[in-house]
Amino acid sequence: MEALSRVVLLEQFPNSMIKVFCEVLQAEAGTRCASLTAASVALADAGIPMKDMVAACAAGKIDGQVVLDLGKKEDNFGEADVPLAITAHDEEIVLLQMDGALSKSEFEKAVALAKKGSKEVYKLQKEALKRRYQALKPELKVVRKEIKIEDGHPMEVSK
Repeated sequence: MEALSRVVLLEQFPNSMIKVFCEVLQAEAGTRCASLTAASVALADAGIPMKDMVAACAAGKIDGQVVLDLGKKEDNFGEADVPLAITAHDEEIVLLQMDGALSKSEFEKAVALAKKGSKEVYKLQKEALKRRYQALKPELKVVRKEIKIEDGHPMEVSK
């Protein structure tokens, strides 16, 4: 997933490789966008240093109309498909692909729709991570320990 290399702080991992493997068990279309979005959340959750998140969404053309988030039939039998991934904060495009044919104005509309959809996906990514760590908060109690020296031997006393 080359798109993730734009956000992972690779310089902190010299002579190393971070391997991202996504297996889609059931799909209704959008596997590329879903995998990239999920991988970005997984890396953040694993504590991999990143400068931003990657969020993805696709737009396409069906029945002469440019639409957002194609379903399986629309993806397979539509006129065009434009998966796009952006970095959340500076909106840098890190993945852009087009299958099918679009006019310049349709392409621009598809990119604008996919960017808008990706921004919504980012909100969901951020909320998912917040919920995860809020749920863990009670488990992350800090135990203050005090060390006493008695008869020349250290003794740990928890508080």
